[in-house]
This record gives sequence, structure tokens and C-alpha cells, in this order.
Amino acid sequence: MDKILERSNGSSSLKIINNDIKKIYQSGCSKILNPNSYNDNTEIVLINTAGGITCNDKINTEASIINSSLSICTQAAEKIYEGIGDPAEVEINISLKNSDLYWLPKELILFNNSRLKRKINISLLDNSNLIFCESTIIGRKEMFEKIDNIFFSDQWKINIDSCLKHYEAINIQGDINKNYKNNYTFANNSTLSTILIFGEIIEKLESELKKITKSIVNHYCEMTTFDNKIVIRCMANDNYDLKKTLNYIMKNIINDKLPKNWNL
Repeated sequence: MDKILERSNGSSSLKIINNDIKKIYQSGCSKILNPNSYNDNTEIVLINTAGGITCNDKINTEASIINSSLSICTQAAEKIYEGIGDPAEVEINISLKNSDLYWLPKELILFNNSRLKRKINISLLDNSNLIFCESTIIGRKEMFEKIDNIFFSDQWKINIDSCLKHYEAINIQGDINKNYKNNYTFANNSTLSTILIFGEIIEKLESELKKITKSIVNHYCEMTTFDNKIVIRCMANDNYDLKKTLNYIMKNIINDKLPKNWNL
């Protein structure tokens, strides 16, 4: 007889108006914390009490933010473990109206034989601003973790005033060792991060960000500006180097709005 394996399901939703939390809903392994903040920026921490994600898990997060300034981070790195079954599914949907959002989760760590499908959808309305930072670690080199086989599908959609402004996807399946050695993909780097910036805040940050990214010389970090958005790509040989780079960038542009647990 086949055994039914226990799986995690989590759902959470949040509504904030004028920096005041109007609704918090949480169920299963998904929890929301609102720690004390000593500035005008509201802080929200997302927690997965399951301690990680594996096959057939389902996590859903919804947020509506109106006339507010908000940072959202996670309590810890999200670990995607080896499992049996279909890929885990994670979906995040966020809407902003006349608001500023600093999306700063800790890194996503993929282990060997992990399977994950993730979708992140963010909609901006009425002069909203977004600073979005996502990091992925494909096997931690400092822990001697080797990746021979994974399934990873990650899709991001950013809409501004109901028009698609940015879309990107990464799809990795099976053995990725050849990609590690390819200079057009990972170039022997196992950690990667993307920073996306949208809204009028670009005018304030663009010149400073150019100076910051040019000063990073110990590993790959490049910035481009087009179609009223900023895209920064970083790649490093290990997670600690990547964290130092992200810490350096963020402290120089939004230091007073960084979540408490962002620092190294």
C-alpha cells in the first residue's frame, strides 16, 4: 500500500492602508509578524514554520498596500529540499496603490533533487515605487553541496498601471553542471541576485547606484537602465560574498528602511 506523505500548506494575506494594518490572515505554515519599527516605514516579516519547502507543498501569499511605505522580508532563508512527488508551488501576489514597497526576502536555497515552481506577481498603481531584491543559491559551495539534478521554475511579473512592465523567467531541469562552467550562464558561480527598481524613485537613485556598482570589483555586478526601470545583476562564488554586496548596495540607497534582520 502506498503511503500518503505529510505535506505543508500555507496561506497568508495582508492589507495595509495609510501605514495601518487593516487585515492579517494566516493559516497552516504561513505566518506574518509586524515587529516594532522606529521609522515611518512599516516592517512585515513572513515566516514558514515548516522550516523549508519540499515536493507537493503549497504556499500562497497575498498583499494589498495602499498609501503606505512598507518593507517585506522573510525571517530566514527559504530552503527547498529534496522530495518525492510534484514540484512545490509558491505564489506571491502583491498590489500597490500610491505606495512604496521594499521587497527584501532572504535568499532561496536549492538543494540537490529539489523541485519548485514559483510565481511572483506585483502590480503598481498611482505613482507607486518598488525596490525588489531576490537571491538564489544553487548549492552552497561553503557547505560542499553539489547539485546534480533539480527542477526550478521561477517567474516574475511586474505591472504598472495594468501594463506589463517587466517579465522574466528561469527554468532549470535536470543536470546543470554544464551550465556552471558556461560563461554565458553561471561561469562557475552558484549564487545570483537581481535587484529591480520601478517608479519615480529611479531618478533619485540612478546616479548613486552607478557609482556603487562600478566600485564592486571582486565579483560580477552590473547595472542597466532602460524603459524607466533599473536592473542590477550580481553573481558570486559563494553566498557570503553575495550578501556583502547586497548589504553594501542597500545600505547606501535605503539604509533607514532596511528590515532589522537584513544585515549580515
